[in-house]
Amino acid sequence: ILSSGFNAFFGGGSIGPIPSLLIWVVIATVIGATVMHRTAYGRRVLATGGNEQAAVYSGVRTRRIIFSVLMASAVAASIAGMLYAGRLESGRYQWGTGDELSVIAAVILGGTSLFGGRGAVVGSVIGALLIGVINNGLVLAGLDTSQQNIVRGVIIILAVALGRRK
Repeated sequence: ILSSGFNAFFGGGSIGPIPSLLIWVVIATVIGATVMHRTAYGRRVLATGGNEQAAVYSGVRTRRIIFSVLMASAVAASIAGMLYAGRLESGRYQWGTGDELSVIAAVILGGTSLFGGRGAVVGSVIGALLIGVINNGLVLAGLDTSQQNIVRGVIIILAVALGRRK
């Protein structure tokens, strides 16, 4: 990507000592936490995820909620792709492949239930930081990609098992 403005705005630059990626994370966290915990829409999303049938009986238009959540997910994924491209100063369709397992592990470690109805944006961010530290440790330990995926899978299994005990 030849545009230095794009690269600076989407990942490679900084405002003073603060990297632009950190600013993006803070913005996304504030927006997500506000929407999920301070609006009726966020309560409807949690209700639909927790028990769709009960949400229908409560008057929630679950099909509309599911559609809007999928659209928000697509927008977030596109922004993440632009941040990836800005950070690496180029774009390829292969980059980001395999990150799904890390994202699932981060969200589960952050306290979001795989079975719906419970989750927190701030917890997911903390889970992402924890997974980043774990991934860095796995790389420094010299494990190859398949071994790292096994460790992430074990983390997911343990987190789900501990979450079900509660």
